[in-house]
Amino acid sequence: MSITAPTREATASPKATYRITNWPAYDRALVARGDITFWFDQEAIEQHWIPQPTGKRGAPWRYSDWAIQMLLVLKQVFHLPYRALEGLGRSLMHLMGLDLPIPDHTHLSRRVRALVVQIPRQERHGPIHVVVDSTGLKVFGEGEWKVRQHGAGKRRTWLKVHLAVDADAKDVIGVEVTTVAWTDGEVFGDLVNQMEGTIEQIDADGAYDTREAYEVAAQCQATLVVPPRANAVAWDADHPRTQALVEIQAKGLEQWQEDTGYHHRSLAENAMYRLKQLFGVGVASRQFESQVNEVHARIAAMNMMTYLGMPVSVRVGVTAS
Repeated sequence: MSITAPTREATASPKATYRITNWPAYDRALVARGDITFWFDQEAIEQHWIPQPTGKRGAPWRYSDWAIQMLLVLKQVFHLPYRALEGLGRSLMHLMGLDLPIPDHTHLSRRVRALVVQIPRQERHGPIHVVVDSTGLKVFGEGEWKVRQHGAGKRRTWLKVHLAVDADAKDVIGVEVTTVAWTDGEVFGDLVNQMEGTIEQIDADGAYDTREAYEVAAQCQATLVVPPRANAVAWDADHPRTQALVEIQAKGLEQWQEDTGYHHRSLAENAMYRLKQLFGVGVASRQFESQVNEVHARIAAMNMMTYLGMPVSVRVGVTAS
């Protein structure tokens, strides 16, 4: 059996235009993202700021993991260095009339390394449709002009952020942070293992066109929808990848994408865009453990923003591209 992927020519196609149908509610959600009382809730602070006794020997911590995470989220949302974050925390405690201590910037930096960030997630009802993708974030970033003129320096490195997004709720339900040495396919299994509930379908790009990715999807009884690579050849006759090749060859790539619902994968790209627009394209921490928690805190904040409200868009037409 000889099946190869069709040649994908670069052809101009009409671009869909959309209209937001819930603008008043979405507008209020955008305003609420900057409400300091949303991020720094007095009732929660009074209940969770001081850690519960552990019964173990030694002096107890003055600040709970919850308190450290909340300050870390504030740092990401308002783009603050640790010293400014300490000052903001002290002023907020004073304005709220709370007699609770704020950790200094050195303590904050040290605690963040060992923190396990809790990312909020809504409860799932029924099978979920997941989209996955990855992007890079700068570490020790150099100016783009310097890179163009003299090339990248030895200290110019990148983090790779892998996300799994619920196609319906649009929140992040899986995140992995790695070095650039890790491929998307290698991290795919860890992403899937983070997801709770029944997975119906997973959409991904050609980087996940591997036998390992199909095996991971099969283990959780999910359909993996991945466009085969341009030079793809058939595997086993009953393999999903071979079936995808047959369908693409019969009706074309665009029709196959429409039939499988693959267009939802753009939601993963949208999540990457939101991550960078909201929090920037780089990380400030120098230690890898802190960099991971910095990204996790951004995802926690992004999910909280998502739960405030997201736009509901409907297609109203197409324009020539």
